[in-house]
Amino acid sequence: MVVAADTVRSPWTLLPPLASITVASAGSGLFQTLLPLRLRALGFTTNEVGFVLTCYSCGFIAGCFGAPVLIRSVGHVRASSAFAAVAALTVLAFEWHPDMALSMLVIFLTGIGGAGLAVVTESWLNELSAPEWRGRLLTGYVVLLAIAWACGQSLGLMLDIEGSRLVIVAAGFYVAALIPVAAIDVTAPRLPETARLDVLRAFQVAPVGAASCLFTGLVAATFMAIGPLYGDALGLDTRQTVLLMLASQAGVVLQWPLGLASDRFDRRYMLLGMGLVLAAIGAAMIAGGTAHSFVAIAVLFASFVGIAEAFYPIGVAHANDRADPAEYVMISSSLLLIWAIGKMIGPIAGTVALTRSGPNGLIWYAIVLSALFAAFAAWRIVTFARPVDEEREEFVAYPTSSPTILERIQFRKLRRRKETPP
Repeated sequence: MVVAADTVRSPWTLLPPLASITVASAGSGLFQTLLPLRLRALGFTTNEVGFVLTCYSCGFIAGCFGAPVLIRSVGHVRASSAFAAVAALTVLAFEWHPDMALSMLVIFLTGIGGAGLAVVTESWLNELSAPEWRGRLLTGYVVLLAIAWACGQSLGLMLDIEGSRLVIVAAGFYVAALIPVAAIDVTAPRLPETARLDVLRAFQVAPVGAASCLFTGLVAATFMAIGPLYGDALGLDTRQTVLLMLASQAGVVLQWPLGLASDRFDRRYMLLGMGLVLAAIGAAMIAGGTAHSFVAIAVLFASFVGIAEAFYPIGVAHANDRADPAEYVMISSSLLLIWAIGKMIGPIAGTVALTRSGPNGLIWYAIVLSALFAAFAAWRIVTFARPVDEEREEFVAYPTSSPTILERIQFRKLRRRKETPP
């Protein structure tokens, strides 16, 4: 029996889509961690690997904005099945040992599949959750994805990057993600109206917030994408490289204390301080170099990635501090696009730095960007006053997965603003 979405308010109803995205995230964690190492083993240069990985980001963006069209045409369950099938088939295609051009096409399609699954799942989570526990649900969702990704990465310790088991297991996760979603017995959630994008307006409203989202894509997303190449350049073996990427997932928990602190202080000061701390961590990584023990390398790497990832949610909160309520959805969607643009550029720039100057080149790339961001934030602080406390946005740990969850959060906030008497 199909139940109307507006009457469904039990957390148990959301177990199937949560289970589906958890399984898919495990497969994505395994595949995206070992893919750079596999491409290097197949003879791809470091720069070529960077171009291939950038195609995943391009596909992810295309999937984010194209998925609603397919969902409106065939429904959530069928769209989810199609996206999971695309991801599974394209992952399996890497068993063919494709050349450069085909690899770029294949990883682009994989990005579309991954984004589509995220859009479908997040639509369910927002439409079928009750207001009184929606915040806890979204928090749990972020944590669940991080845990699943880390579990997928850990499987890489048992798989040969050049063998067939890597692609078979990763594709199997995407196929298994179909099972819980296909079994759900509720009506398809309604999608919100499409918000227009205005990147220039986002920079006008909150230049530091928009810059922090771009910075996250250029630095944090780049380190997550080509981190395995950094480990390889340091001389780490496959096991140590996988553990290094696992440590980076653990570092993401730093966004919670940083985000809570940003609720108490001017977020621009927080972002300025974070930029300076990142530059200091980068300097420590260069100073020690390969002389660091593996544990020290992992701790520094995890701290760096964790702090860099926190720029995005704090930047979004800062932008909403300054935005008009009617602009919430447009601002959030535009900030996600800004992040995605950074994520497209970052892997290419990072791999060029890695190729020309070795592992320290990648760190210098991050140090320079951190210093430039800190200088920009300092200039804004000196030039412009902070927003009044009554207008400040409450921090939320936004996942950089698809625009759907951001748009729905902002639509709910806007609706509450309109319903609350002045």
